[in-house]
Amino acid sequence: MEYTLQRYIMAKGWKSFLQEESEHQWLAISVFFIFIIIGAVAIHGTSKLTGIDISDNSEMPNSRIMHIEHQSNDDYTAVAHTSDGIILYQFIDDKEKIIIDPNTETEFTNIKFLASMTNGTVATSVHENSIMFIDAGVISHLNISDQSGSFSINEISPNYDQQVDSMLLITDEGSFTSFRGVEIDGTPSSNTPESENIEWKEISPISNNEWIATGVLISSSGGDDNPASPQIKPVIGHVIWTGGFTAPMLHELYLGNNGEFHSLIKINEKMIIAGTSQTVIFDSNDLTFESIDITSKAAVKSDCETIWFFGSMNSETVIKWSEEESKVIELQHKMPIEIETFSSSNEMIFMYGTDTNGENKILNFDPSSYGSIESGRGFLNFSFILVFTIAFIVMGWNVYDRMNT
Repeated sequence: MEYTLQRYIMAKGWKSFLQEESEHQWLAISVFFIFIIIGAVAIHGTSKLTGIDISDNSEMPNSRIMHIEHQSNDDYTAVAHTSDGIILYQFIDDKEKIIIDPNTETEFTNIKFLASMTNGTVATSVHENSIMFIDAGVISHLNISDQSGSFSINEISPNYDQQVDSMLLITDEGSFTSFRGVEIDGTPSSNTPESENIEWKEISPISNNEWIATGVLISSSGGDDNPASPQIKPVIGHVIWTGGFTAPMLHELYLGNNGEFHSLIKINEKMIIAGTSQTVIFDSNDLTFESIDITSKAAVKSDCETIWFFGSMNSETVIKWSEEESKVIELQHKMPIEIETFSSSNEMIFMYGTDTNGENKILNFDPSSYGSIESGRGFLNFSFILVFTIAFIVMGWNVYDRMNT
């Protein structure tokens, strides 16, 4: 009986309070709801991806970037196609260093790759059985013994174990591509026996003495629609090499459906292999491949173990992916370039390609800008929370003050 009486007195008190303050109370509530609606519309309108800027290559005007490795936002090594030919240069501390000048060295008509090494140098190859290292404009060479044969080098990947001075190479053996390990003294392993009709293209370490490689399988017999046309499918290989003269072993092979794989990104114990038609996750713990439905032209890792997937020209969204979630984000404008190559520093993502007019452009993206306080979305989120908090504090204070008078 006493409890019921207390509830009755409390309800009567609130009823009296609402009746006495009805004009101001309902006006405040109406204004607050209008604010919520306007804020929600504004937040939705600013939820698109920010931090993207397009520009020309001011350091090497009218050039088409073929390969690039960033050491920082402003320091990088690049291979560019110019009106004079292929040029290899390094831009360090606001100074440009020409490594290979097409005006004086006409024999270098094609440089197939650039690779970042664990010691901060950049590696490439311009001669058979030879690796060129570039360190702040200083060039050195590693000559590889030709006792087990001569070969061109199409790609280089250091060992995941930084204490081990060894590398795995994708080599051109003349009639097929293969893998060879090489020690820091220039001693190579034997080459992996030919993987029938597979052309290997990219390679990256996933753990000590283990790598993931990608390439394409070229079948001599075509599909049902055109039997005379070769069928090309993307492939992934799990490669093991423990050093010495023994050839690297192709341990596992995964065959994709179509398209090609363009990015190898390590996150924790997994390798994310991004492609134009699918993305595959390789788990190094149980040696399994899992396909996920994400297509892209470029995939780059940023902080917090996050990967950004970018699409073709005129695409309207990007995908922000982590092991916890996958989120589709709308671009403020359609993708303005067709991406040909890409790279990243600790803070920025750089994409290089051509626009609708065929002009060479650079697309810069700052991943930290999305949702930050400096962005429109971040500022509105902060403002909404701030106003929401102040309004409820004031309302609560008025209720408290009223109940105690």
